[in-house]
Amino acid sequence: MSGTSLVRALGRLVPRAVRNWLRSPRASLRWLADEVRFRAAASIVEIRPGWRLQCHPAAYRTAYQAHVTDPEQRRELDAFIDACRPGMVLYDVGAHFGLFSLAAVHYGGSAARAVAVEPSAFACRMLRLEAGANRVTDRVTVVRAAAGDRPGTMEMIPVGVIAAGYYSAATDDYGRRERETVRVVTVDELAQELGLWPTHIKVDVEGAEASVLAGARAALARRPAPWLGIELHNAMIRARGQDPGATLELLGAMNLEIHDLDGRRIDPARALAADLIRVTAHPVGV
Repeated sequence: MSGTSLVRALGRLVPRAVRNWLRSPRASLRWLADEVRFRAAASIVEIRPGWRLQCHPAAYRTAYQAHVTDPEQRRELDAFIDACRPGMVLYDVGAHFGLFSLAAVHYGGSAARAVAVEPSAFACRMLRLEAGANRVTDRVTVVRAAAGDRPGTMEMIPVGVIAAGYYSAATDDYGRRERETVRVVTVDELAQELGLWPTHIKVDVEGAEASVLAGARAALARRPAPWLGIELHNAMIRARGQDPGATLELLGAMNLEIHDLDGRRIDPARALAADLIRVTAHPVGV
């Protein structure tokens, strides 16, 4: 049997979740060691002065640390913290391990709430562990789903431990057994279902930004308008043969304009020239 045939045979016989762990034994063993350390005693990490988290070592290493050490991601979190208000309600769309959700309920005070929307079961488990370790499970609602422009389902690919539990959109490169069917919700649907309308929305969805915003029309039309932070994954969208300008066109139709993390208005052409750019969106003239 050729190497390619063997790989295909394993793909048919071994579930993808198991293969994800076997692809990188070293990375998998490190995750398991982190799990043991967390069970013994959670690490205490100071994310910002005065904000200390009980933290799973793997959550810090693979997700939170970048917002401490990487200048651009540090600015992103700082811009969000500056926008936090008492009693805020964050919809954390593409929450991953939930750092922004944890920030919201810390900086927004005891009345603040976060709704963390995340399709990955792996990431949702980590998010729940973090909420429990920091005693905020009553204020962080974890919704295992992808966000889109209409309720339904979609097929996604669980990438596994190598990519810290992220899910990616299914393409023709993946067979049926590789895929996982995930619930799709809209921000507006969730707000009605939970009886919590967002005052803040953070969107980090690996190129599905326009779809998420289309499903949040009612939330974004409310006044005062929610604070909106978006990661625009322009290069990723172009690689799929799609137009990243669709997100900015949709924002424009909602009478929203984009600003950089320092609050300065950005020309749309400049925003689209970047492979990845983090922006906020505000009603025109505000």
